[in-house]
Amino acid sequence: MSTTVASTAEVLNSAHSLLASHRELLTYVRNSQRTHRRQLRALPSPPNDLLNIPVIDSPLPSPLPSPQSSPQLQRTHRRQLHLPPAKRARIARYANYVPEEETIRNDYSQRYVDSGEWPQNRVLGAEPSRRFEEYPKQQRLLGLKKESVDAHATPPFHLPFSQLSSLHPQKYDVILLDPPFSSSFGWDDLQALPVPSLAADPSFVFMWVGSGAGEGLERGREVLAKWGYRRCEDVVWVKTNMTTNRGPGTDPPTTSLLTRTKQHCLMGIRGTVRRSNDSWFVHCNVDTDVIIWEGDPADPTRKPPEMYTLIENFCLGTRRLELFGRARSSLRRGWVTVLTEGDGINAGEQARTQEGDVAHQWDKDTWEEATRHLASLAAGKCVVPNSQEIEALRPKSPMRPGNSGVSGGVGVGAISGGVGVGVGSAGMGMNTGNMNADPNMNMNLARRPPPQNQMMVSPMMGMGMPMDMGMGLGNMMGMGMGNMGMMGMGNMGGMMGGVGMGGGMNMGNTGMGVGGPAMGMGMGNPRMGMGGMGMGQWGQGYEGFQ
Repeated sequence: MSTTVASTAEVLNSAHSLLASHRELLTYVRNSQRTHRRQLRALPSPPNDLLNIPVIDSPLPSPLPSPQSSPQLQRTHRRQLHLPPAKRARIARYANYVPEEETIRNDYSQRYVDSGEWPQNRVLGAEPSRRFEEYPKQQRLLGLKKESVDAHATPPFHLPFSQLSSLHPQKYDVILLDPPFSSSFGWDDLQALPVPSLAADPSFVFMWVGSGAGEGLERGREVLAKWGYRRCEDVVWVKTNMTTNRGPGTDPPTTSLLTRTKQHCLMGIRGTVRRSNDSWFVHCNVDTDVIIWEGDPADPTRKPPEMYTLIENFCLGTRRLELFGRARSSLRRGWVTVLTEGDGINAGEQARTQEGDVAHQWDKDTWEEATRHLASLAAGKCVVPNSQEIEALRPKSPMRPGNSGVSGGVGVGAISGGVGVGVGSAGMGMNTGNMNADPNMNMNLARRPPPQNQMMVSPMMGMGMPMDMGMGLGNMMGMGMGNMGMMGMGNMGGMMGGVGMGGGMNMGNTGMGVGGPAMGMGMGNPRMGMGGMGMGQWGQGYEGFQ
């Protein structure tokens, strides 16, 4: 007679199966109790004695809680009086703080193992309507941009994919693609699309390339390069499963090492766009490169609708094209949507956008007329006009170390009859015509902190940049170089703090002045766009903002 000894793995599997069956049984009994209670309460004379019987308690999320967050470990930490005061303070504030690791642990990974709930479900403020509740300026900016985009948008147009060639020779500032990869449509078919002939210069393309588990990221970059685009960003859609979670271990099987919960959208740029100089075409840093969205249960292939808003906030071009759109969810004001094959609109059927606007069948003449009208509102350019309030609220390009912001300035002196241009990076510069200065050139390279209040005397005006040089034209010509913001004064036979020759200009690090009967502005405070303004014989600088 032989006996078979079960292995440890078999015993554990058997125990897990038994626990799962037990949990299912408890869930069934608990649901039945609740159903019967509702039926009993509906009776004319409900039996209160039965209704007062407690329902079976719900089980804990995990029968084996993580030891890092267990009460025993927390109590142990609180007895460690030898810890520094800072760590003891964190222990008192955070129940899941681990001083040995100098970290605050969370149990989101354990929750996923126990319940199948993805960690990103717990991100607060992921909805666009709540994202900037604590940032009123950003919320105001997004509201203004939405109003501006809606007011300067063409009607929504759509056409079937078979009529894609009818778009020629129109050009588009933005092209959005969600390729319908299948056995009959691959990367070579995508690359063969006439995207280069539809793209304006400059323009942007946004292309969804999958979760990153396959070759999508690499092939996507190759296709962008073939179309003449340079990959510049990568927008990521992080999915949640708050409504689709079916419990632990129920995620669709994949060949990847980790559970895939995201999708990538590559962003490419064609032509030259400088974020600091081309604010008429792009507004950077209004949105982030991460979108958190549950998805559409009715259409698993649908991408986040927030992508449209992200594109419209970033690129001010009004000529927008989407390839492989869907009639139910892709039609939108300001966009021309090329519907994917098999997703056309029946003849005589009136298509509408998600907002209720009527979508029109593609007509080149109507679209061109609408585009020309929008261009007439924006100085001849096919862009959404910018407003002063949007310009004041939108994030600006980050300054490089040492840059002052504005790169130049011109002033006219009523007394000396000269024109001066100055550059500097921090400090104060004075420009005075009719100066009988020391013809010797002296250079002072010592850096000194800029004065808090800039006092200015000059009939001329200048601007600041870190090149520490400038030129002036008055009755005589002079040049000043220096890192201090000292001033030179006419008819006094000298110039202080820098270099002076003849009677033209002394260059400090920033700032400008206006004196005499002339008036002007100064730009170039350190890491600021506008520096100050001086008026009258003695003016004082006022800081502005970028």
